Amino acid sequence: MRSYLMPLALLLSSVLATVAQAETQLLVTTSSNQDAQVELLYPTSIRLDKVVLNGLQQLQIHNKNNHKEITPIYWLGAALLDIQNTAALEAKRKETLSQLAQMGQAADDSIYTAKLAKLAQFLRQIKLGQRVMQPLHPDLIRINDSYNPLIDGRFELILPQRPTTVLVMGAVAKAGSFEWQVNKNSKDYLAKAIPLENADNSFVWIVQPDGKALKQPIAYWNAQAQDIAPGAVLYVEFSDLVEDYSTLNANIIELLRNRAL
Repeated sequence: MRSYLMPLALLLSSVLATVAQAETQLLVTTSSNQDAQVELLYPTSIRLDKVVLNGLQQLQIHNKNNHKEITPIYWLGAALLDIQNTAALEAKRKETLSQLAQMGQAADDSIYTAKLAKLAQFLRQIKLGQRVMQPLHPDLIRINDSYNPLIDGRFELILPQRPTTVLVMGAVAKAGSFEWQVNKNSKDYLAKAIPLENADNSFVWIVQPDGKALKQPIAYWNAQAQDIAPGAVLYVEFSDLVEDYSTLNANIIELLRNRAL
């Protein structure tokens, strides 16, 4: 009898494991800094348009039931993060934090060390997820099949309201948030943040709210105009890095692309 029960148990275990893997979990919130306000479970994979519409509807119901103000969604900043497959991102975060700590220890400047520590603290605290790099506005998903893939796993859908600031960080003296203004360009924001001596003054990275990263030329000999959306991050690279820190700038850009508002 035992010889029949064992294969049956293994088969049942295999079926249950397959079902568990196929389940799709969606957490919905209005900010990556907040806990999920809605949790949706699907027994199998599901199209992205259903995910976005269900998440939006349930979030509105949640806000009404809790007497919270319902504000328009800032679709440029909406993000779908795969929070199940984050090992590669966490490895980059770990490497980046180690490099910043080593740079601080090697520097003979307590003020500079403190600025590196502030950058490390920001990167340590951000919530990471492998971002689905595509538009999430329901109208765009409906008219373009390539924007409507099947998804399965564990995801977080962030549907934020429109921010009012731009974040400047990296090799700057005064990293932080600055008020977004329609006519301001990169140099205007950088003038307030004050690039450090080891900043790359020829380019600045603009990480838009949708995760797109653009390397904008800003020197007098190569300057190009570039729009900056509310909620964008301007990252100033550290220049002349030794080989041990050669991946620092690229890693930070990747981390910034895979965070959400």
